[in-house]
Amino acid sequence: MFDRTRLRTVACALASLTFVAAPCRAAIPESEPILTTLIVSSVAVPRPVLGSDGKRHLAYELSLVNDTTLLAQVDAVAALDAGTNAVLAEWTGDALAAVFRINGREPGVTLARSHSAFVFLDVALPPDAPVPKSIRHRISVTRLQEAPGGDEHKGVPLDPAVRIPGRIAFEAAPTPVDDRRPVILEPPLRGPSWVAFNGCCAELTSHRGSAMAFNGKAVIAERFAIDFLQIDGAGRLFVGPVDQLSSYPSFGVPVHAAAGGTVVQVSDGAPEQVPGTPLPPAEVDTAAGNHVVIDMGEGSFALYAHLKTGTVAVKSGDRVKTGDVIGHLGSTGISDAPHLHFHVMDGPWPLAASGLPYEFTAFTGAGRFEPTADTFEKGAPGKIDRSWFPGQHKGKLPLNLQIVDFPDR
Repeated sequence: MFDRTRLRTVACALASLTFVAAPCRAAIPESEPILTTLIVSSVAVPRPVLGSDGKRHLAYELSLVNDTTLLAQVDAVAALDAGTNAVLAEWTGDALAAVFRINGREPGVTLARSHSAFVFLDVALPPDAPVPKSIRHRISVTRLQEAPGGDEHKGVPLDPAVRIPGRIAFEAAPTPVDDRRPVILEPPLRGPSWVAFNGCCAELTSHRGSAMAFNGKAVIAERFAIDFLQIDGAGRLFVGPVDQLSSYPSFGVPVHAAAGGTVVQVSDGAPEQVPGTPLPPAEVDTAAGNHVVIDMGEGSFALYAHLKTGTVAVKSGDRVKTGDVIGHLGSTGISDAPHLHFHVMDGPWPLAASGLPYEFTAFTGAGRFEPTADTFEKGAPGKIDRSWFPGQHKGKLPLNLQIVDFPDR
C-alpha cells in the first residue's frame, strides 16, 4: 500500500530544488528523513593519541558533498558522544573556517552546487575524560540559492517558492572510535632543540590538511606527520648563507630507527635541494626524496623522508633494531630546508596510506617556536615561548611548533 502523504512530501521537496512551485501542504514529521542538501561521511576511524598538552586527541576528517543546485553554507559542526549525547567539541565562525577546506582551494565555508569539502577535526579530550566508543556529528547549514549574475559562489536567501527550510540542523556520519593505544616509539633523532613543524593536531598545516585520492578513496597520509627542524641556541634555523646546506645545524645528523622491523621500501640517489630556491614540481613518486619505510608490525609502517644523498644505510628486506642508524638527515625531494619528515601509516606507500597516531617514549618540552617573516629567508631568530608545555614528557606526541629535546642515548 502506498503512503500518498509521504510520496507527496518528497515530490514537493524535489520540485523545490529546481525552483518549481508545488502545492505542498504536508509537513515532514520529525521521525521522517531530513533533506540535508549535504552528503556527509567520515574519512577514517579516529584513534586517540596523548599530546604533550596532556589531552587525548581524536584527529580525523569529515567529507562534505553538496549534491543539489542550492548553495550550502555550513554554520556549525559539532562532535557528540554517541553514547551520552554530550557535545565533545563544536566549531563555528572563524574556528570552523580554519579547519574547513573546499576542494579546489576556494575560500570560505559555503559549498556551491556540485562542490565538496573536508573538515579537519580535532576532538581534544581532558586527560580524565573517557574516550567515546562512537561519535555523531551535528551539522548546521543555511541553504541559499544562487544570486543573479552568474556567480555560483554568491548566494541569496531562498525564494518563497522553494518550500524547504532555509536553515537546518541534522545529525550525520556516525563514526566508531578505535580506542587502542598508539604505537610507542623511540625518537628518530637525538639531542636538543628540534621543532615539530607542520605537526598535529588542531591547526590546518600542510600535513594535517593534505588529502589525496588513491584508488578512488580519500587518504590523509600525513595526519600525524612532523617535519623536524633543529634550531640553535638563539632560535635560528641557519647561520650563514641561506643557500648553503652547511649553514643548517641538523644537516647530516644521524637518523635512527624509531622501532625495530623490516625495511620494505628504500630510495637513495635523489639530489639535495638548494634552500632558498624554487622547488621542483611535486610528484607522488619523488616527494619524499631519499627515504626509508620500515614495517614495524601489527599494521604500522614508519616513513623517514628527505634523507641525505648517499647515506641510506639499509636495503629492502633488512631487519633493523630500535636505534639503528638508517641514514642521515638531508634535504631531498620536496624539501626547502634540511629536515626529517616522519610519520606512521597503515601501509608501505608514503602518500597512499592512512596516517596513524604514535607517541614517543620520552622527550623534554622546551617551549613553542613561532617563526617570523625573516626566519626562513634571512635566518632571523624565531620567537620562543618557554612556558608552553615544559618539562619531561613520556608516551606523548609533540604538538605543532613545539620545541623538544630528545635523549642523547
